[in-house]
Amino acid sequence: MRKLGFMKTAVALAIPAIFIAVPSAASAQQAKHSGAAQQRAGGQFADGIAAVVNNEIITMRELQQRMASNRMTTGNQNQVQQTVLQSMIDEKLMRQDAEQYGIKVSDAQLAQAMANIAQRNNLPPEKLRPAIEQMGLNWDAYTRNLRTEMVMEELRNRIIQARVDINESDVDAFLKQNPTGILPGREAERQNQPKPPPQKQVVVERSFVPKAVALQHIYIRVPDNSSDEVVAAARKKADAAMAKLRGGASFASVAKEYSDGPEASSGGNLGIRMFEDWPSLFVSVTKKVPDGRTTGVFKAPNGFHILKVVERRGLVQENKRTVTVQPPAPPPPPVPPIEKMAKQQGPVNITETKARHILIKITPVFSDQQAKAKIDDIRRQIEGGMSFADAAKKYSQDTSAPLGGEIGWVPPGASDANFEKAMNALQPGQVSAPVRSQFGWHLISVEDRRSSDKQPEIRRNLARQSLYQLRAEPVYEDWLQQLRAKSYIDNRLTQQKTRP
Repeated sequence: MRKLGFMKTAVALAIPAIFIAVPSAASAQQAKHSGAAQQRAGGQFADGIAAVVNNEIITMRELQQRMASNRMTTGNQNQVQQTVLQSMIDEKLMRQDAEQYGIKVSDAQLAQAMANIAQRNNLPPEKLRPAIEQMGLNWDAYTRNLRTEMVMEELRNRIIQARVDINESDVDAFLKQNPTGILPGREAERQNQPKPPPQKQVVVERSFVPKAVALQHIYIRVPDNSSDEVVAAARKKADAAMAKLRGGASFASVAKEYSDGPEASSGGNLGIRMFEDWPSLFVSVTKKVPDGRTTGVFKAPNGFHILKVVERRGLVQENKRTVTVQPPAPPPPPVPPIEKMAKQQGPVNITETKARHILIKITPVFSDQQAKAKIDDIRRQIEGGMSFADAAKKYSQDTSAPLGGEIGWVPPGASDANFEKAMNALQPGQVSAPVRSQFGWHLISVEDRRSSDKQPEIRRNLARQSLYQLRAEPVYEDWLQQLRAKSYIDNRLTQQKTRP
């Protein structure tokens, strides 16, 4: 079955999964310099030249911006700088090589990539730009660097595909060692997710500093030079007042009944004062008493006392400090359905649908409403007698248009979720109502269905992907080393130069 523009491919384009993952060149302002400019730049490291790559430069400002955008602010900064600068050098080399290959990303491809990013963030395409700008990012720089990432990914794919050849014998041999077709160690790799880098956070600690307190007071007077009997009677009276408080009586009512103080008639209310304006004994005995609670009976030279802390008032102080925290490791990604089917015991019966479709894309210059109106008009023409195939040839913006919208046999999971749901609801011979997907608006025509055991095919495809993954990395690294060797590179962080 052919791969189609609107359908999912086995190897996805390496673009940000979420829009906050800005393309790696997000802050790099590429500027070409002539040979004379390179000579003038010599010895100007202090003025901001981090590296010269053939006829282009990387500035220290660009390097610092890249480190900041990647949040690489911890660890050995010299080592981090060197690592980031090397990746920026490699990017320049690849972009220069891509220009020689004539690799370009069309506006339509860029629009599709942005639609994918919006869909992954549950946004309609027209809401992506406001979301990016709301995060403080420059939209033009974002799209420019997304295009650069796509160019480099296309270059990587071309380099690897030209050098990695996997034949059926290779697949057979791999399946003998790995019957499911899954790369050895795949499950361990899924479980052992790398820890995110430590992050610095500002912690705000707030504390209440009391400055004043409001008190109620029960005072049982003991005159000077009183006998032991008088003191004992006063203590008994104070204990009786305390017993009533513990029994649930209000402090004000007990104060009115028992207190000898001048404030007894007002329920023992002493008002609120700054701490320094209270007797030191009162401050001491109430220090650990919560607001709304009472002290026990305590003795002073002039008699016995009971205090209630009505409330404290004061200041809230803030103390800010920066701490380094380790974010939790992300949960392991779920096992892909295709791998579950490869591991399944027994046949994997899959129902495929033979279908055609018509696509009207949503782009920054063609809105959702415009695309919907267009697809509605096409459906009216089909209802009026135009064949679906003719309508697809005339109007569809998918690569399947020349074939009358034919997309062959579509297995589960190969297309957009909304597209698949609508397609599965149709019987052969039926045409859908307009369907909205991440790519735009569709009409779908179902022609036939079939069910068969796809496990052998699934395992062979996984084996082929596993072999490709095993061979691609060393091939790419070898090519990159050759590219470095044939280029002029002046790395002013390491003081190393390479000449072709």
